[in-house]
Amino acid sequence: MLKLIFTIGVVYAVWYSFKNWARISAAYKEVQDEKARAEGAEIKSKPRQPVVQDLVPCPKCGSYVAAGAVCSCEKA
Repeated sequence: MLKLIFTIGVVYAVWYSFKNWARISAAYKEVQDEKARAEGAEIKSKPRQPVVQDLVPCPKCGSYVAAGAVCSCEKA
């Protein structure tokens, strides 16, 4: 019976600690965002777009390489 009560106590302590940690993290992030707005810094809301390169076929082997790059078949 004591083991069951101890286990329930440990589970409750871990759950309560995690809940408080999440609340503190959210409050910290909110304070940091407010500081950034007060300083005039821009908060990024959109993720960066990936860099896109055009590919061209190699005249010798036909594999596609980035435009302006040298194909591995020409290096050998």
